[in-house]
Amino acid sequence: MIPYTRRDWLHLLVSPRGSFSPGVMRRVLAFGVIAAALWLADRYIPRVGLSIGFYEVAGAVIALILAFRTNTSYNRFWEGRTLWGSIVNASRNITRIVSAHAAVEPAVAREFAVWVVVFVHATRRSLRGQSERPEIERLLPAAQLEALKAHAHPPLYAAQQLSERLAAFGRAGSLERNMAACAEEELNVLVNCLGGCERILKTPTPLGYVLLLRRGVALYLATLPLALINSLGFMTPIVTMMVAYPVLMIEALGEELDDPFGHEPNDLPLTRVCDTIERNLLGSSPLELVMASKAESYED
Repeated sequence: MIPYTRRDWLHLLVSPRGSFSPGVMRRVLAFGVIAAALWLADRYIPRVGLSIGFYEVAGAVIALILAFRTNTSYNRFWEGRTLWGSIVNASRNITRIVSAHAAVEPAVAREFAVWVVVFVHATRRSLRGQSERPEIERLLPAAQLEALKAHAHPPLYAAQQLSERLAAFGRAGSLERNMAACAEEELNVLVNCLGGCERILKTPTPLGYVLLLRRGVALYLATLPLALINSLGFMTPIVTMMVAYPVLMIEALGEELDDPFGHEPNDLPLTRVCDTIERNLLGSSPLELVMASKAESYED
């Protein structure tokens, strides 16, 4: 996600950051070329003119479809952010319960916190389809790391490790039964949030809506010059591109937010969220976080 200052109105007005989603300008230029070709053809080849009123009605239909796409995608984005907010809270709560109420050595409590952080990092990597886990490699010993890698679902393996430790604390009497139950509830929140994120990831917006929007937008923008040529003349390509930019940008933003856990500029800043959790639970130094960030193959 691109950070910005909310009240810096003038800077945001002219800033190129966040102004273009990948591929948008190529599409805008493509429709500008189509408009230029139609304008040139109109000068030499008789054509059938189209009424601007038709495009007013068609524009309203396109606006409705764009609104649906935007609302659907933003709802997915916001639900993902809500789930990760719950992951942050549950991570802090379960670590706090063990640290404050479990009669165990500080090293044992820290190992528990490490597994909470491992769960968070493994969840992020799993949602992004990444097999490399440099931040986990520096947290776990070799044997535990190999066991995590060998498991079919690394986040669930980390959750299982946490559950086994809570059960061991309860059997040993290190953690009172009611506090162990509270900690297990927070662990359930972590796993439930993982499942919620996977539901968003694996159920994209139905293809029919996506195809309807893209084909409708392409047809609208490709034929719009036919209704503008008579009144605008050589300005038709420019006006067409001015119309195409916001329409195509909204469509591209909807595509980005459909998977809020990805690597696009407007997706959730999961790396920063995970680093915050690690810093809160383990007190990792900024230098360690910088080194982990450099090991990333992407930027939020």
